[in-house]
Amino acid sequence: MERRPEPKVQSQPVFDPETAWYSIDRFPLDPQRLAARNVITALREDPSHSRFDILRTRMLQALSENGWRRVAITSPTKDCGKTFTAANLAVSLSRHETCRTVLLDLDMRSPSLHNVFGVSDTGAIGDMLRGKISPEAHLQGFAPNTISAGSHVAVGFNGIVEPYASELLQDPSTEAVLDEIEAAFQPDVMLFDLPPALLNDDVIAMRPHVDALLIVAAGGITRAKDIKETERRLGENMPLLGVVLNKAEHIETSEYSY
Repeated sequence: MERRPEPKVQSQPVFDPETAWYSIDRFPLDPQRLAARNVITALREDPSHSRFDILRTRMLQALSENGWRRVAITSPTKDCGKTFTAANLAVSLSRHETCRTVLLDLDMRSPSLHNVFGVSDTGAIGDMLRGKISPEAHLQGFAPNTISAGSHVAVGFNGIVEPYASELLQDPSTEAVLDEIEAAFQPDVMLFDLPPALLNDDVIAMRPHVDALLIVAAGGITRAKDIKETERRLGENMPLLGVVLNKAEHIETSEYSY
C-alpha cells in the first residue's frame, strides 16, 4: 500500500523585537548641547550625575520586583524639572546593556523634550496616539555617539501643541498604541513625561495606563501640601516610586527620596 507523504508542518516565524529597534530613525547626540540643557548624565562631569544612576538602579529593581513597566514622571506645578529628570534618566538607562527604554513626551500642551535633545524633526505624538502613524515611524533612537549612550532608547518627541490632550489620553486609541509599543519593542521601562499634575487633568487621564509614579519637586518652590495633593489626585492605589528634589540649594547635589 502506497504511503501518503506526511504533511509539512509550517514553522511559526520567531518574533524578534530587535526588528522594531533597527527600524526607527536615529538622531545625533551633541554632548555640549546636552550639557548646556542640564543633561548631566551625558558628560558625567557634574558629580550629581551619580544620583540619576542610583535612581535608575533602584527604579529598575522596583519595577522588576513588582512586574511594573510604565512610569509617569510629573510635578505638582511648573518649572520643577520633570523633563530634566526624564531626559537624564533616559540617558542613564541607555547605558544599562540589557534595558530597553521608551520615553514619550506626553506634556502635549507644552512639549519641550525635543529642545533638550536638539531634535527639530519631531512630528506630532498625537498622530501616533490616534493611530495615524505607526510607533516605528514616529519613535527615534540615539545615533552612535561619543558618550556611550546605548541604542535601546526610543523617544517619542512632539512638536505640536495638542489642545485636546486629556481627551486624547482617555481615548481607546491611546491604550491601543501603548500596547502596540509594548508588543513591538518589548521595553523594560516606559517613561511618560507628563504635565504638572495640578494644572490640568492630563495626569489623571493617564492614570489607567501607568504602573507607578515619580514626582519631581523643586526646592524653594514646591510645598509639601502640593506633593500631597498630587498623590491624592492620582489615588491611594497609585504606587509612588519616589520624590525627586530638584533645584535644592546649599547642598552638594540634588537629593531625592525613594
